[in-house]
Amino acid sequence: MLASPQVETDSPLIGVYLHVPYCRTICPYCDFLREPVVGAPPDAYVDALLREIDVYDGPVCAQSVFFGGGTPSLLTPRQLERILGAIFSRFAFENPEISLEANADDITPELLHAWQALDIHRISIGVQSFDDAALRHLGRRHDAATARRACAWVAERFGNWSLDLIFGARPVEAWRPTLEEAGRLAPPHVSAYGLTYEAGTPFEAQADEAIDEDTYLELYGLAEDVLGGCRRYEVSSYAVPGFECRHNLVYWQNREYAGFGTGAYSFLHGVRSRNMATAEAYLADPGAKGEVLRLSDAEIRVETVIQHLRLRAGLPKDAYRRRFGANVQADFGRELDALAARGLIEEDEETLRPTRLGFELNDEIGLELVSVRRVSE
Repeated sequence: MLASPQVETDSPLIGVYLHVPYCRTICPYCDFLREPVVGAPPDAYVDALLREIDVYDGPVCAQSVFFGGGTPSLLTPRQLERILGAIFSRFAFENPEISLEANADDITPELLHAWQALDIHRISIGVQSFDDAALRHLGRRHDAATARRACAWVAERFGNWSLDLIFGARPVEAWRPTLEEAGRLAPPHVSAYGLTYEAGTPFEAQADEAIDEDTYLELYGLAEDVLGGCRRYEVSSYAVPGFECRHNLVYWQNREYAGFGTGAYSFLHGVRSRNMATAEAYLADPGAKGEVLRLSDAEIRVETVIQHLRLRAGLPKDAYRRRFGANVQADFGRELDALAARGLIEEDEETLRPTRLGFELNDEIGLELVSVRRVSE
């Protein structure tokens, strides 16, 4: 492990996110910030990341590093080494979780060995499906055989790894066999997302092909029923106990995080900001903000409740009290009672948590909390 500053035991631990916006091909359903590239991302982008990290002025005690994209697996080992060196020089870690998203067709035994040597110990593979027809529909570069081979190689070398899957692609009936195959591969973590038809993507023109709500809920429910060894711990996330994604829990518990790279978001000291959203603008001035929003205490309270109610563990009432010096029932009693009456949440003396219906209709929880009233300042 690269040397880093000392963690201050009383300091809250943040998450560190690095956005790598480059892809060899652009998936037709994807609306994330991404740029086409041949080969590895340009060294100029890595140089810009290092400049942004070097001038970072915020909390330095961190628990996780997450390389997202785009396609971070396109980075060369030397590029990754440079980025991690900058991160570990700037932030203080103790037993951090270091995750890297990878495309199935980028993975080789040699690359996995290099990642291990760099102390990257959590790999998230973008498989999406184990059905060739569904993969063609999604515009993926790899086929099912490549996905299986990549999973086998990763499972041999990493105890902590994850699969990303998408349901709702054609043919719809491929979803159960994909889940069954995922179950046989036994990853300790699975993320399962419904296919969306976002504005500005090629799939926008195919929105009339989207599955209906009843089919969506049926496919969504299959994941928890079929995966078996992985338990749903968040709306779209399943894990063997102890293998929940520590970095993503930072977001779902509405804690602070620092983002680096094109279009990356940060949430620090009550301010949510976003880096410039084009590669040209980012390279010209790494870390310059295209959006800055200072949240009120009321907004942070609302978002904290909403985010925690994405989690099976829910919201510990005592944690809310320690963070805000208030009782969550005093702040949101009317809304919480309405959600409980609809069967979307349940509570005991210590915790508020979503029900199975609350997972299925989780957006309804957020709408109830933001639309009825805001907390009084």
